[in-house]
Amino acid sequence: MTAGWAQQHEEIFGEDPWARVQRLAWQLTQRRIGYSPGDLDAYQAGQHTPEAAAERARTWLPASRLLALALWRAGRDADLLVDDVPLHRALWWLGGARAGDLYAAPLPAWDYGVVGNWPRLQQRHEELQDAARDVVAWHTMAEASESRPYEDSDRSIPPHPLLLGARCRAIAAGPYQDGQLPRWQPAVTFAAERLEAGLVGLQSGLWQPEDDVRRAAAALHPTLAAGPDPQNPPLPNGYVGPIWVQRLCHIEHVHATILSALDHHDATAPRPPQEPFGYALRALSVALADLLPTTRELERLWARRGGTIGQWERAHLPRALREHVVALEDLVKKSSLLTFELLVGPDEKY
Repeated sequence: MTAGWAQQHEEIFGEDPWARVQRLAWQLTQRRIGYSPGDLDAYQAGQHTPEAAAERARTWLPASRLLALALWRAGRDADLLVDDVPLHRALWWLGGARAGDLYAAPLPAWDYGVVGNWPRLQQRHEELQDAARDVVAWHTMAEASESRPYEDSDRSIPPHPLLLGARCRAIAAGPYQDGQLPRWQPAVTFAAERLEAGLVGLQSGLWQPEDDVRRAAAALHPTLAAGPDPQNPPLPNGYVGPIWVQRLCHIEHVHATILSALDHHDATAPRPPQEPFGYALRALSVALADLLPTTRELERLWARRGGTIGQWERAHLPRALREHVVALEDLVKKSSLLTFELLVGPDEKY
């Protein structure tokens, strides 16, 4: 069972389950303590002090390794992908009914990220267990709070336990700290501003597009104006799309089409497409690229789904991720309008 279990992770995610669960557990822990290594504002505000760094190394990093071990045990025990492990099952091994099995052989290899080894971690188990359990409790309450205002339209679907992968996708689509904007918001806002600048310049006559811009718009507009492909991925008989995974795939397709148009232009012209069009396209491609890793991951998970479409979506697409998708779809609509305006003359619009 365990060889096949590890092989499934390699085939779907390109990494073994232990490497993956370590990353996801640290992602949970970072959100719990409001830490992001790339958050420059937090550094400037003095939140990433030497004292805070010492506490991360002393407490939160080893507690994250302990949480990863409990989640790894839960996935291995139930033959579940670590992404599909209900988060609360970590508590079975952290002081619950399976606590005696936590350090039983075999143990995964102790590798990067934390100084020490399994015997040393076991010696500190009592002091670290509360921190590991706290991460689980914090995310369980946070998920309930974030989801409470939004009811599913299909109320016939029973509640689904909070899965590790879904919670980490919510973290990736949300802020690092409470009260901040989602991480994707700056890129989306910037792209929207660039698209709006193009529309205003075009409609006011301040921007006179050259022929290469209109050719690029002609190549892009059919994809930008189209909805998700009803066959990508294909749906079971009786279902009508678009469903969320198809909407994600459409964003991926739009991104690839934009890059193809830019690459084709760069190969045939001595300079980028005339501004502000080229500027807007590049800003749009950056905003769309934020979603690509999640899309590819969900495509692979969709291929091995169980249950109904509604059950799968409830389990794998948290509200924060859906909000990200909707925001990117709005950008695509704005870009479709811009390309439409480029394709028709002033006398043809009215």
